[in-house]
Amino acid sequence: MKHLIFFIYSLLLLPMAGNALAQTESLQPYDSTQAETVMNQYFAALASGDVATLKTLLGGRLKAKRAALLNNPEYAGYLATTHANASFEIQGMHSTAPNIVSVDVVVSFKPDETIRKTYMLKRNASDNAAAPPYSIVSEAAVALSLIHI
Repeated sequence: MKHLIFFIYSLLLLPMAGNALAQTESLQPYDSTQAETVMNQYFAALASGDVATLKTLLGGRLKAKRAALLNNPEYAGYLATTHANASFEIQGMHSTAPNIVSVDVVVSFKPDETIRKTYMLKRNASDNAAAPPYSIVSEAAVALSLIHI
């Protein structure tokens, strides 16, 4: 009798588990084109010192962490000077959680100075067409490579 009750209970829960799985799977895919566009806008803003664009692209703790810099009038000039000749190459991206995309980037400042960074992007829930589809919520330097010739 216990087995019959367990079997019936399992059958009743099966559709709920399937719905939860289907909802989770629908959150997993990410739009690599949109994520790449956000990253390209970010790199262009760094190179030009466009603090206003950076404020719209950053989110979460990263935006809070950078708030003092973003509001410093000298920061735009620093960014433009530091990143003007930098090149950025997206090495890959993948979803790490629902609505989260990890983007691996190589940043080259000079031929002999390269930094590997990982950015975490979170899909914005806003229906506002002017808002970017993703916010950059985390940035971490993975490795620094100096090549001496």
